[in-house]
Amino acid sequence: MSEPTSPTDSAPSNQDLATAARLFGRLLVKELDAATLTELRAPDIHSALTALGIELPSNQQLSALGNRYFDLFLHPVGSLPPVQSVWRDGQYDGNHAVGVRKIAEAANREIAIGARSAAPDHLGCILLLWAELQTERPELAELLTTHHFAWAELALQHAALDEGFYGAVSRATIALVRELQTTGD
Repeated sequence: MSEPTSPTDSAPSNQDLATAARLFGRLLVKELDAATLTELRAPDIHSALTALGIELPSNQQLSALGNRYFDLFLHPVGSLPPVQSVWRDGQYDGNHAVGVRKIAEAANREIAIGARSAAPDHLGCILLLWAELQTERPELAELLTTHHFAWAELALQHAALDEGFYGAVSRATIALVRELQTTGD
């Protein structure tokens, strides 16, 4: 096997980054359900997740996993939900939520359709919006990267310590956010 000839040879493509952002955004914004688990079992997705150290749970584990999602992302003890305004402004729907909404409006996009009632600056919503914008409106994706990802690693640190599915998802999301920030520099 030949070695990459330049740093960009081994770098993920924008399409790969968008796919990962879409996947992890979805997994952060809503607990895993049977339909999504079935989608994740597709051979190419399952293989990619396994390569990232993410083992898929069984259908029988979904109920317990829903409780874990609640504990890690909705009402984490000793931490805050992964919502930028909560982390930066100390409240929901703060200045950072306004900023994300303005970026979405500039692109004529809605915030994370299917994200239930998640805050616009929920990390999952930001990742989903970034994935939509990175090819069509890269300048707006860059604004998201510059202004709405710096807090994300800190917000996921407590969940990343978990040894289960959501811990692995959190660790992979942290790696993705680092990659997006590096790519954006």
